[in-house]
Amino acid sequence: MGLQIGGMIGLYGGATFGLLAWWFGRRMAKKQRGLDELHDHIWQKARSISWFFTLAAIYILFSLVVFGIELRAAMVLGIIMIVHIASWGITGVILSINMNMTEPLKPSRVKFGVTIVLVSFIIFTILSISTGNWWFLLASIPPNVFGFIKALTPERSNDA
Repeated sequence: MGLQIGGMIGLYGGATFGLLAWWFGRRMAKKQRGLDELHDHIWQKARSISWFFTLAAIYILFSLVVFGIELRAAMVLGIIMIVHIASWGITGVILSINMNMTEPLKPSRVKFGVTIVLVSFIIFTILSISTGNWWFLLASIPPNVFGFIKALTPERSNDA
C-alpha cells in the first residue's frame, strides 16, 4: 500500500508542480514581453517535432512486444509520456537557444548531439527493460550529457 501512496503523490504532485512551473514561467515571460509570435512559433514547432519522437517510441515499444518482452500498460504509457514531454521541452530549448543566438547552431552538430542522446537512451532503456535492472539507466547519463553539450554549444572557430 505504501508504494501506491507514493505513486499517487508522485503522479499528482508532479502534475501540480509542472503546472505551477509552467504558470510561473509564463507569468515571468509576460512581464519581460517574452510571449510574442516567435515564442509561439518555437513552441508549436517543438510540439510538432516531439510527435515524431513519440511515434518512434511507440514503434520501439511495439518492437519490444514483438520480440517477446512483456510490457505493462502503465509502463508503456509512462515511457510514451516521458518521451513526448521531454522531447518537447528539449526541442523547445534547442530552438529557443538557436533563435536567440547571434550565430545559429549548425544543424549537423545539433543532429549529432541529439543522435548520441537518443541512441544511448534507447540502448540503455532496452537493456534495463530486458534485464529488469533499472540501474542501467544511470549509465546513460554521461553520453546524454555529452550529447546535449555537443548539440547546444556553438563550434569554436580557429580564428583566435
